[in-house]
Amino acid sequence: MLTRFVKSPEEIARLQAILAAPSFFDIRTLALSIETDPAVVRELLPPPLEPGDSSRVTLSVSDIRESNCVGPFRGASVNIACRYGGEEGLYCLAMPMSTGPAVTFGRELFAEPKKLADIDLAVQFPHARGAVRRHGVTFMELHGAFEDEPAAVERTTSVPHYYFKFQPAANGEGFEHDVRLVRVTHRGRTHRFARGTGTVTLRESRHDPLIDIPVLNVLAATYSEGETHTSAKVVAEVPAAGFLPWAFASSDDMAVWEMAGLPALA
Repeated sequence: MLTRFVKSPEEIARLQAILAAPSFFDIRTLALSIETDPAVVRELLPPPLEPGDSSRVTLSVSDIRESNCVGPFRGASVNIACRYGGEEGLYCLAMPMSTGPAVTFGRELFAEPKKLADIDLAVQFPHARGAVRRHGVTFMELHGAFEDEPAAVERTTSVPHYYFKFQPAANGEGFEHDVRLVRVTHRGRTHRFARGTGTVTLRESRHDPLIDIPVLNVLAATYSEGETHTSAKVVAEVPAAGFLPWAFASSDDMAVWEMAGLPALA
């Protein structure tokens, strides 16, 4: 090939192998699980996802120090307990990332709701703090307190995460085709783990309105170190018109700039 914009068959095979099995290593994560209003959970879950056995939402901040696809980065996530096809899983409402490659990789491949953000994770036992900042607002802040240092463990998990993959129509109205429900299986290995207590602080942000999720009770705080390996498949097609109310959750609020700038063209 004359340029690096066009790939050879060998390069294509190598890249597709990475896309098929993204892996993330040397991960440090502070996670807090909260109980929220069941009515809010029902509103946030797009069909065909259904509420899980509890109205649990898990908020986390991670430092991913190595990966096979986007290098090191920091990330955060907000996951809602859900059920699909009788199986318990997680629906990801928000997934801020600290680097451009981490944003574009997951959004294009899995339709993860990623946005670029400033993310901090500070761990100095017995305390840990995670914070996510966008547009000058630290809209999510987590604090964990732990009695003991993380213990060595060898724990494996396999958890399905759900995302809705769609393409907005070029004329701005609806979608180009039906929405695809993607199940990404996270196979995790935990090497160190600690459980404690914590607090969650959510602040007002027009672009990231997590404050709309009531924090009724903080169930637990955890700190973990480990790795995650992922794979994905499309498990259902969703009628486009029915998904439209949830389609803007992963974007910033464009109405903010419309009101502040020039009037929209007729």
